[in-house]
Amino acid sequence: MLAIVAEPLLSLRVDPALAETVVFRELRRGGLSTSGALSVDRSRTEPIYAVVDPAEREAAFGRQAIADFDDLHLGQPILDALAERPALATRVRIVLIGESRGRGDEGITCEPGAEHLGIRIEASRFDDPAGLLAWARHALGHAEDTLDPEFAFLPGWQEAGSGSVAAARQARLHDLWDVSVDGRLAAAGRLAAEPARQRHRAAIARALPGIADGAIDAITARLWVGPRPSFAALLAWATRPLELARAVAPDEPEWRRPDRCPLCAFPSDDVAPPEPEVAARVVAEYPRWRPVQGLCGRCTDRYLLAGRLGGRP
Repeated sequence: MLAIVAEPLLSLRVDPALAETVVFRELRRGGLSTSGALSVDRSRTEPIYAVVDPAEREAAFGRQAIADFDDLHLGQPILDALAERPALATRVRIVLIGESRGRGDEGITCEPGAEHLGIRIEASRFDDPAGLLAWARHALGHAEDTLDPEFAFLPGWQEAGSGSVAAARQARLHDLWDVSVDGRLAAAGRLAAEPARQRHRAAIARALPGIADGAIDAITARLWVGPRPSFAALLAWATRPLELARAVAPDEPEWRRPDRCPLCAFPSDDVAPPEPEVAARVVAEYPRWRPVQGLCGRCTDRYLLAGRLGGRP
């Protein structure tokens, strides 16, 4: 990794391979054909081909790619987004930027001291500076939350559990957290509110299948304009989505579709009234639940196992 000094106290370090890809895409985006972009790139790097030592030649290509990246100000949207968050910007000293394996792998990680900020991002993001700024604003909102003691982020939480249930819980947590981050961006005037709010409302409806429309509206409003929830609250809501629906919309019928379990909200074709011993445990934890609403086989098994172990599911 080679460094470009963006400001006296902030070093922006870009992976040379990513820098080379982004610079080439920028040349193409500027109207050059593939052959034209290659010609410009070759003219910049021509002297490097004369370097005999392979390792030294590779390092020289990397330095040139980063110099071009810097000359074209391709990292400026990320620096601009960081500058909008003084509490974070004053702590960060090094920003490391590398290419992600896809959009699902993108993200920002911040070590506890906040001096090092790691960014994984697709090269195509740099094609649209305004879009890159919007992405960085959102991603940095998550990073800033993780550093706030009041948010009480739990590092490594994704490693707890495995399989489809754990994956669904992780996806729900991210969906809920995203609404909170963008709601604060909209309040600060850094995000077009209504399109983003509607997009998040649709995402929440997908993340919580079976929850009634009125409860979905209430959940979206709570996350969008309400106080920022702690990480523990987000994790609890992602684990038990019906509790979130009942907390924010106590007068709304939270359930809408009988083909989904009323406890975990997952699609299921085996929802049925459980045995009395299981029903008693569920009622003790969910007083508004009634046996006639049924449980899916997975939830039934969890309560059966908890009973045998003498604890909660």
